Amino acid sequence: MVHILAANKRDLTQGVIWRKMLAFFIPLFMGNLLQQLYTTADAVIIGRFAGKDALASIDAIYNLIKFPTNFFMGLSAAATILVSQFYGAKDQESLSDAAHTAIAFSAVGGLLLSAAGLAVSAPAMRWLNVPREIIPATLSYIRIIFGGMITALAYNIGSGILRAVGDTRTPLVYLAVCNCANVALDLLFIGAFRWGVAGAAAATVASQCISAALVVRRLTRPGIPFRLRLGDVRFNGNIVGRITRMGLPMSFQNALYPVSNMALQSGVNARGVDSIAAWALCGKLDMMIWVACDALSDTTATFAAQNFGAKAFGRIRQGTRVGLVMGAIVIGAVSAALYVWRARLGGLIIGDRNVVAMGAELMRLIAPFYIVYALGEPLSGSMRGVGDTFRPMLVTLIATCGLRLLWAVFFPARGSLAGLIAAYPVSWAAATGSLAALYFIRSAANSKKAQYDSKPG
Repeated sequence: MVHILAANKRDLTQGVIWRKMLAFFIPLFMGNLLQQLYTTADAVIIGRFAGKDALASIDAIYNLIKFPTNFFMGLSAAATILVSQFYGAKDQESLSDAAHTAIAFSAVGGLLLSAAGLAVSAPAMRWLNVPREIIPATLSYIRIIFGGMITALAYNIGSGILRAVGDTRTPLVYLAVCNCANVALDLLFIGAFRWGVAGAAAATVASQCISAALVVRRLTRPGIPFRLRLGDVRFNGNIVGRITRMGLPMSFQNALYPVSNMALQSGVNARGVDSIAAWALCGKLDMMIWVACDALSDTTATFAAQNFGAKAFGRIRQGTRVGLVMGAIVIGAVSAALYVWRARLGGLIIGDRNVVAMGAELMRLIAPFYIVYALGEPLSGSMRGVGDTFRPMLVTLIATCGLRLLWAVFFPARGSLAGLIAAYPVSWAAATGSLAALYFIRSAANSKKAQYDSKPG
């Protein structure tokens, strides 16, 4: 009876849609928030103990770290979508094959990312116009982070598998444990040992090791729809083919974001340490926006994938509408708080008045437009959940990344920092408008097809 009740809680193909989605969203949001607290804890402790140069040294290469990671995570996201679809279809054998293949991806991908990241670390300092005075600290940070990449991927894929079968609470508990460890190690390595940004990187990797060990251990225990057996971790040819077809568009989509952001970051870097630190401050302040958007996208994707496997197509459309309402409420509230308290919140992270003032001005510009970005996430997530990953990638390529690259190239070198950053809200509006058009055109076409197929004769 206990296993039946647990399965019903995980199953998104039955029950009241908004309740199921909200129950899935809340632990996922909290988990994403705790995961982001790795970098926020680093920023607060570094900002207080090591100053703005140390804070800038991390943000100057943030997008470089995200580039290869995001590319690999597109493939792993495809694997977890397949897990959700097989779970919705109650196909236990395919579910197990997809999960074991995803774990194999994490092991091989982690090793490849570490090698590639360590190889490009030094040349990247020139590509990104990192100020000379912060290059040594930046290099030490990026090398330690890339060296521990396999632990980050192992956790992300393992927790993705758990979420795919409806379990968002277990990853939340594990993140709470390792986040406490991360903060404690930050205080030890940075505050007591005075290791600076290298200490922040070491604390992050050590805490990721804890989370990876916990999630892999959970996957090997009873109580979930399949049981991970480390001896069975291998690549299944059929699953690999499906992951590749579905995952490569997502990989390119994920990777294109950091590429276009690196072009804009180069412009920020060229404007000096204060500009870098101010933009980094905005990145810490709007962290909750992105974790909420990611949770919203993953919620709608998992909901759509499970119901796609169960062939409950009408339920997918209803879930997408629920996701849009959730996004408007959650992101609208957070955006309003950031707009009103932007300067006060910035002062909690760093004490430099000039940096806080610059960051508040940037936040005043972009905060009203976060909701525009957020409304695109349920649309994109729903399309990904049913296996349509190419068109969201095309939107990202043209409306988001292409626009930002053009903006970075043609924006005057002596233009204001706010003018450079305006590329973000403009690209959000272009992307969400394009996604909405694609989604509703597809929905109309599917409705006409369903009506035609239902006619007699």
